[in-house]
Amino acid sequence: MKKIIDKKESLLVLVIISVFVLIILGFSINIINKVKDLTLQANLSSINTLILGYYLEEYSFPEENNCNIKENCFNLKKKILTLFAKDNIYYNSNGKDYILYSPSFINNKMYFVTGSDLLIEKVLEIPEL
Repeated sequence: MKKIIDKKESLLVLVIISVFVLIILGFSINIINKVKDLTLQANLSSINTLILGYYLEEYSFPEENNCNIKENCFNLKKKILTLFAKDNIYYNSNGKDYILYSPSFINNKMYFVTGSDLLIEKVLEIPEL
């Protein structure tokens, strides 16, 4: 005689599958955010290289006051071609020194910060020039 799956068993199977899907979705979102953070660090490094190249030619950094490369930073964009305008990367310079910073995708209270020393650090507060 064939046994037919009753409603309780089918509901149990559906719940188990749903739990597995939620676990996999959680891991996937975490991995995607880690990849976004790695891409952001690479973009910060590339912008650093462009800014330092500009400094070697002009002996000063493009001056801006806490601008978002994605939205404004007209002086920086005029002097350096920035192809990295999809992320919220901020630039601050007084002409003698500069910092680049951007919030992390994994933890919005943490920032990636870099400057003329070329080191990319994770910090909780944005440093001043």
